[in-house]
Amino acid sequence: MVGAGAALRVMAMYAYRPALFFSDSWGYLFTAFTGHPVSLSYLRPNGYAILIRLLTLPGRDLRELVAIQNLSGIVVGVLVYAVLLRLRAGRLLAVLAAALVILDGYRITLEQYVMPDTLFTLSLLLAGLLLAWPGRQQDAKDAPERPGPGRALLAGLLLAASVVEREAALFAVPAFLIYLVWVRVRLRTAVAFLLALALPVLAYGALYQSRVGVFGLSESDGWTLYGRVAGFAVCPAAGIPSTERALCETARQRAAHPGAATWYIWDGSSPAVRLFHGGHQNREVQERANRTLRGFADRIIEHQPLDYADATFSDVLRYFTPGATPFNDSISATSLPRTSADEASSQRVRRRVLPHVHPSVNPPAGILRSYRNVVHVPRPVLALLVVAALAALLLRTPSRREILLFAGSGVLVIIGTSGTAGFGLRYLLPAVPLLAIGGAVALNDLKERWLYRWAGKPSFDAELLSTSR
Repeated sequence: MVGAGAALRVMAMYAYRPALFFSDSWGYLFTAFTGHPVSLSYLRPNGYAILIRLLTLPGRDLRELVAIQNLSGIVVGVLVYAVLLRLRAGRLLAVLAAALVILDGYRITLEQYVMPDTLFTLSLLLAGLLLAWPGRQQDAKDAPERPGPGRALLAGLLLAASVVEREAALFAVPAFLIYLVWVRVRLRTAVAFLLALALPVLAYGALYQSRVGVFGLSESDGWTLYGRVAGFAVCPAAGIPSTERALCETARQRAAHPGAATWYIWDGSSPAVRLFHGGHQNREVQERANRTLRGFADRIIEHQPLDYADATFSDVLRYFTPGATPFNDSISATSLPRTSADEASSQRVRRRVLPHVHPSVNPPAGILRSYRNVVHVPRPVLALLVVAALAALLLRTPSRREILLFAGSGVLVIIGTSGTAGFGLRYLLPAVPLLAIGGAVALNDLKERWLYRWAGKPSFDAELLSTSR
């Protein structure tokens, strides 16, 4: 399986040289290769831009970046396999769970793009593994080995790195904290984790405030939340001030265009884009646009909480619905273009920072497109993994702590993304390894529970007690 995954990735690197470019890619590249050591982006955190700068040294060779991303995808799959064996989930379950990562056509596609999701997935998974990696194969699964201060420190740093790569990592933090409390780590271990997580994020926020004047990781939260609510916003009773009324639409106006969050944020016909001309002219316009859009979104959520919950829940379900694709999926960062002309391009950025780069699409691109269309993570399997994790938690199975950490992190990332950015296939992929681990462990626990309690065998705990005597 690893060999097949590696072969597919080599084919993809040859077919799409030197990399694939989404619209966001050029923003990351501009941030990475301007400023000292990098410039500061108001649209997104700088973690990935810093990695681009480091991983393309000395010659700004994007092939090095893509190769590392492809290797990271395989490493994630191998880690899923290894930790499931250590957690005694069984070889078959471990292989199937790893296959969800290593052979996934969507993931192989995304690894070719200059986008943060692949390295974000690796850092988030490593943070969880450092806390829950079994030090030894124990007989009593209800006594997991507690992490020490060193492991907790590294886990906190990796989780902080995930946050400054993609803010979605913040949604996983509660699962990490609950896990640490549940396994009753020592105070110094908890302090080490919290400081390692909080200090880098707070330092980044302070740097951002000193440069931009706003404490945070980026200044696009207003735009993203506006995109989330604009499709169902009913303004008349929401107390919308005059400065925000240009954002309001009638039902007839909404019916005349797509209702996707990305349309509202980026399309030239969107009320917000028309009002602020994209919000990218200068610092003053950027700040005013984000503040106005955040105020509008907050008022709509306060006035229509049930509609907001319904929209969020609907997008969560879409992540587990077979065949569900987002708006403009054909030009998303999980699509494979037929020609280089079909890729997103910014000639201004390319000429300034990467004048030697000329993207090309070569054979066997057609084979890879066919593979991507057929072989990708099956959504019903992901739904099964989530249901199994919930059942294992409710039935208090032996590995429930690890199930909560991994499956809980994955579910929280999906829910958080649905509530702030809507539905997109690339937002799903970082959660897949987490769901694969948590769900596979849950399935194994449920199987053992059935074998020991429903098949007439003594309970798992009773058998351990008898063998110890």
